[in-house]
Amino acid sequence: MSARLLLPAVLLVAAATAGVGVLAREVYQRPAVAQGDQVAAPVTGSSASVPRSAQPGSGAVQLSVDAAQHPDGQRVREVLQQFFDAINTHDYDQWTKTVTAHRVQGTSEIEWSADYESSKDGSILVHRIESVTPTRLRVMMTFTSTQDVARAPAELQSDCIHWRVVYPIQEERGALRIDSSPGGSTSRFTPC
Repeated sequence: MSARLLLPAVLLVAAATAGVGVLAREVYQRPAVAQGDQVAAPVTGSSASVPRSAQPGSGAVQLSVDAAQHPDGQRVREVLQQFFDAINTHDYDQWTKTVTAHRVQGTSEIEWSADYESSKDGSILVHRIESVTPTRLRVMMTFTSTQDVARAPAELQSDCIHWRVVYPIQEERGALRIDSSPGGSTSRFTPC
């Protein structure tokens, strides 16, 4: 290629690259299109935090834009909403309809009631949903719980806890159900 044609070709490639970069930035910065209050717009800054006096926040399960785009996003949101509603209303029978049969067998109503008798969960956000197998999902989410200090985890005696969890969700009898984590807990938590 001659020197006369090289400079215009380089300029054309640079201009095209810059144009694609600007277009990509605009696409990735677009806010979420909310479906009611089910999809959460990207959250930045401390203004998105719930004041300590209003913890745990709303009990509505929200999906990040990424989670909402997963083919099972709406089904995951629905089962998690039923799960957290059962905890917040202290309804063991409803809770048993949201978890796997194996998990129900391992948790008696007396034990469950004692564990959740003072719990309220809110600020529930599903960040990511990953397909593990055709019938199993991994759901990464955060939520806040308030409870009597005596009912808090032994590792963190607090009346308000921010949780980062990974829930395995299994299809069972045609419905999604929350399963137990294999090999123990995959939770992290900090005080509010």
